Amino acid sequence: MKRRVLIVDDVEDIRQMLRFMVEREGHIIVGEAANGIEAVEQYREHRPDITIMDIDMPLMTGVEAAREIRDMDDSTRIVFCSGGYSKFETPPKELRSEGSTFLRKPFLPAQLYQALAA
Repeated sequence: MKRRVLIVDDVEDIRQMLRFMVEREGHIIVGEAANGIEAVEQYREHRPDITIMDIDMPLMTGVEAAREIRDMDDSTRIVFCSGGYSKFETPPKELRSEGSTFLRKPFLPAQLYQALAA
């Protein structure tokens, strides 16, 4: 099933890699954002099926952005991604739900594909 995906990461190379992986699986990229503020704006505009969200970003973290996005749509699916030096071992409790997945960078493509298919 094709899904509409928003990619959020402050590192352009990571966004490009995620774009390649997501499109390879036949999904559609509806937007990209480099920080949490842009993520909230892009979500509001495009209402994606899934948001792939980095946690540690400038201006507004992925956790803060996810809170705002969940206020718009509490059933939205978010795949959180975090590097090894993130202050979050897992997303805060209020962001863990059936619609959330947590991947630690670097992750295997199969892990992302599984999260997108869930």
